[in-house]
Amino acid sequence: MFKNIAIIARPDLKESLELAVRIADFLREKGLKPVFEAELASLLGVEGIPLRRMEGDMAVVIGGDGTVLRAVHGLCCRMPLFTVNMGRVGFFGEASPSKAISILQEILEGRFIQDSCFMLTTNLELPNALNEVHIGTEASQQMVDVAVFIDGVLIAHDRVDAILVATSRGSSAYALSAGANVVDPRLDAFVVAPICPLSRNFIPHVVPSDVEVTVKPESPAELIVLIDGQIRKKIGRVGEVKVRKAEESIVFLRTSQNFYERLKRRLRISSVD
Repeated sequence: MFKNIAIIARPDLKESLELAVRIADFLREKGLKPVFEAELASLLGVEGIPLRRMEGDMAVVIGGDGTVLRAVHGLCCRMPLFTVNMGRVGFFGEASPSKAISILQEILEGRFIQDSCFMLTTNLELPNALNEVHIGTEASQQMVDVAVFIDGVLIAHDRVDAILVATSRGSSAYALSAGANVVDPRLDAFVVAPICPLSRNFIPHVVPSDVEVTVKPESPAELIVLIDGQIRKKIGRVGEVKVRKAEESIVFLRTSQNFYERLKRRLRISSVD
């Protein structure tokens, strides 16, 4: 099932580089072909392939959520991801470094769950978002008047720092910090949340994933759209930004449905015996 395996790792952490080497050695022992991403390979003194050109049956991603998002937006080939947490939160992480090889062994034996995560798309020429689409002003101190519609129905008219449209996965990231509710990813829904609204009447909304969200700026502000905090585009004074569920999805390979365990890491909640 898995023969060619891409390896992507956080480059600024010695432990992640060492683990990448151990995982590559383990895969070779299994008769599989590991391929290092070019930046990682240069640090290890071996040959690699640029992230954009990598292909394979699976990608092993070693790092925090930023490394996972870099892989999501850098890989052109949509291969399933097995993630090892080397970050402070690691919400996307499936395995701890100490259990990475043993869990990878289970996956290679076919004992895994495919956790499919939907993405968001816009009417702009931008990549799809796994976590959220952020629509705000270029100047951090400047607010913007917006009207927000769901399927053409006005739900809010307010002055805000920004509007977030987040997937169920992204509901526990930036959207949670903005006061939105956590959405269990088994629910086919996403979140519309204001950042610092002037009025208390504009509260976060959890909406079905088959709706279209339209954000219409109503003041002469230069707008910036951020995709997953990774990709930034200045869009100027556009008439509206539309956000809806994309046809594309990202697949994570997991050995259990452990959303709430990962949420505990995000919220820094300790286990209770």
